[in-house]
Amino acid sequence: MARTSINQIILFVKDMAGAVRFYRDLLGLEVRYPSHLEDVTDEMWVELDGGACSLALHGGADEAPGKGHQIVFKVDDLEGMWQKLHAAGVEIGEIRLLEDGKPAAKAVDPEGHCFTIR
Repeated sequence: MARTSINQIILFVKDMAGAVRFYRDLLGLEVRYPSHLEDVTDEMWVELDGGACSLALHGGADEAPGKGHQIVFKVDDLEGMWQKLHAAGVEIGEIRLLEDGKPAAKAVDPEGHCFTIR
């Protein structure tokens, strides 16, 4: 049987520049495309390097996302990233142990997308 893997996750956003600042500047993902632009305000598509899969931001969203999804980001320093996000005013819960015994914290990005840092 052929192996399936996740290639890309697409988030629909209203404020492209704000979403890029969040995922690039706060979470530390590098912009893959368009890598040559500093101002992405008018872009409809921006891809960020998420390691094994990319995180694509698609502009033009006209409503807030539902809460039926969540992206999990692996970070090197959970406490440090929690402090950075909290200081930036991100809606983030306390670090707690999950069912697998590993610590994590759930949060919401500026567009309303749910995510977890582990």
